[in-house]
Amino acid sequence: MPNAIHFGAGNIGRGFIGPLLADSGYHVTFADVNESLIDSLNSHDHYTVHILSNRPSVTEITHFSGVVSTSPDLLNEFPTVDLVTTSVGAQILPKIAPTIAKGLKKLYQERPDALVDVIACENGVGASEILRKEVGKHFKKDASPAEIDFFDKHIGFANCSVDRIVPPFDPTKSGNGDSDKEQVKEHELDVGVEDFYEWVVDQDALKADHNIHGMKLAKNLLAYVERKLFTLNTAHATISYLGWLKGYETVNEAIEDKQIYSIAKGAVEESGRALLKKHTIFSKDEHERYINTIMDRRLKNPSVQDEITRVCRAPKRKLGRNDRLVGPAMMDYEFGIGKPTNLAQSIAAAIWYSDEDDEDAVAIRNMVNEKGVEAVLREISGLKRGDEKADQLVDNVLEAYGALKGELGVELPN
Repeated sequence: MPNAIHFGAGNIGRGFIGPLLADSGYHVTFADVNESLIDSLNSHDHYTVHILSNRPSVTEITHFSGVVSTSPDLLNEFPTVDLVTTSVGAQILPKIAPTIAKGLKKLYQERPDALVDVIACENGVGASEILRKEVGKHFKKDASPAEIDFFDKHIGFANCSVDRIVPPFDPTKSGNGDSDKEQVKEHELDVGVEDFYEWVVDQDALKADHNIHGMKLAKNLLAYVERKLFTLNTAHATISYLGWLKGYETVNEAIEDKQIYSIAKGAVEESGRALLKKHTIFSKDEHERYINTIMDRRLKNPSVQDEITRVCRAPKRKLGRNDRLVGPAMMDYEFGIGKPTNLAQSIAAAIWYSDEDDEDAVAIRNMVNEKGVEAVLREISGLKRGDEKADQLVDNVLEAYGALKGELGVELPN
């Protein structure tokens, strides 16, 4: 049985990547800082993934174990590992890099001929490449020439695109019984996921062959990464930020608002026109089907109760220059698509977001009050003054920001 270490035992790890690996014959060792979660993994011999759709189904997951990621025990898993994957959040990758570096050195000591791949299954562009650089800094410090050669030639870091909605899940409402404590404990590892998923991996970066069900290998990975980030994530964020402003609690509630639906659909159509110019592997008809699947099936799925505050959280990252809102808007300017009116409204709504429980939102609101909206766009979104396209987008967003109150008909926060 091949072995995989997966960093991150949360819902995405247990509900998406872990199950694909287990279904492909891997023993999956989940590594996480949450000791109680690891204890639970080690005290159960199975858990259930619930497919949330009009025709719900379940899949039982076995062949897994858990280890605390800060424990020395994790390093003992590396000599037998064939694949390392992550779903910890891109911002956490530098924090797990030293551990991976130590583990790979232990692997080298015991299996110097091993070929092992590392795949960071995170939202965003180039996550595995970011992890490679961070791990390499630690691995190559004081390393021998043979160790450096091993790292460069035997360890692959393959970027990927991951796409699956994994909302918060309540096992007491999944048909497993009532809220009895024993029932909850029995099913505390269960996860609910949508019925759609896509995992596309850069085949040219892999060092070994992996027969993993559900993994699609591609040579033009950036096209898939940007298609997903600038379509699903763009729509998801647009619906959620506008939905929050209008008082909705879940994504599938907000998307039924005709005004919100129209802006979100317009945003992904603006994004799509640039995507089709940049990535010619997708046809116009194919991309229209992709958009319609997201807008009319996936995000409207009544079985997926995805909380708006979950999707809205960490707006600083989501307002980044290459992320789901500013990224496609700038791409429209770069490819001569024209003024991205709907994307500008999405960006403005994200700046308006002011949940007091969200540290990023509070910081953005304080910046707006002290320096103005333009400061947010220049500092957080990386829209440099003097860049003609960036200046155009700033003007576009400032116009949309001022118009939001009247267009939505809601009282916006100060």
